[in-house]
Amino acid sequence: MGITAAVVIGICFRNSIRGPAKSMDPLFGSSVPVMYVFGDSTVAAGDFLMTPFPYGIDWPNGVTKNESKGRFCNGYTVADLLAKRLNIPIPQSYNFLDNKRVKLEGNGINFASAGCGLLQATRPFVGFECYSISDQILQMLYGPKKWDAKARFDEAIYVISVGGNDLMFSLKGKDPRVFARQLGSEMGNLLKTLYEKVGGRTYFVNNVGPLGCIPNNREFSGLEKKCNQELNVAAVEYNRVLDEVLLNFSRISDDSTVVVLADSFKLFSLFLESPAVLGFSNATGPCCGEWVDSKGMFVCNGTSPLCSKSEREGYIFFDGAHTTASANQKFLEFCLARKICSVVGKLL
Repeated sequence: MGITAAVVIGICFRNSIRGPAKSMDPLFGSSVPVMYVFGDSTVAAGDFLMTPFPYGIDWPNGVTKNESKGRFCNGYTVADLLAKRLNIPIPQSYNFLDNKRVKLEGNGINFASAGCGLLQATRPFVGFECYSISDQILQMLYGPKKWDAKARFDEAIYVISVGGNDLMFSLKGKDPRVFARQLGSEMGNLLKTLYEKVGGRTYFVNNVGPLGCIPNNREFSGLEKKCNQELNVAAVEYNRVLDEVLLNFSRISDDSTVVVLADSFKLFSLFLESPAVLGFSNATGPCCGEWVDSKGMFVCNGTSPLCSKSEREGYIFFDGAHTTASANQKFLEFCLARKICSVVGKLL
């Protein structure tokens, strides 16, 4: 607990081995026709029962108190914003599809599931229902009886945002370095499957941010509201392994493969160090939610304290674990400016 945030961030930067930076043009300068999303609640779009009003309160077309957008956010997630920037439809949630009989019509699919992770056993508590990455892959490969011709798997962009839940719910005293290797192996298997089974060639992979600094984890430190630095160190270790996995994948894949890494750890460390400079007034607490000891988290629902619309622009976190639409928009802006996103290099 004596490690400072600055030291943790320094470890992250020193261990980066992404290879020579490349232009982002292969992604943002291309005409990607469709998106498929894998991961957890950072990009999920189909967890309707867990995201009641006021989740989605700032959705562009509005949302009623009896409606859910299935997202752990007041507006767009990073995956939504990326789709809009690429001028392609926001992917529909697999969980929303009627009887899983899929007619894509060029819209793509979001397979992400809140609470799960890279490991099959990862979940917040025993009995919690969610779909791990391996489950999500099975849904893609074998869920529907037949995909229509507009699936375009080989031309699609694959957005992957996962790993945080594994560190929060499955680490449990294990050696962070050994555990990171285990997670890295699962990530490698995911990339290999998408590459070999469906011909995936374009990937956008999000690393894990400073998990110890989300409001839920700060609350456990009592009145001081300090970050859990042990969890941050574990995130740094996983991100280091992820760098290695992506670089190796880039090297062994063909020349048409593009892998973009988004450094969430770097971005949110900047948010937490200098929130006012980046336009935020609250970097530590949730816009929506009331702490519930029995759940060990801030609970956000229709009766919870909620910051005002004008205040929401200044909050980094909408609830105890997930970012606001304004923070997600800042993520996209920093990515486009190449401040946190880079194309993983190949060995020439």
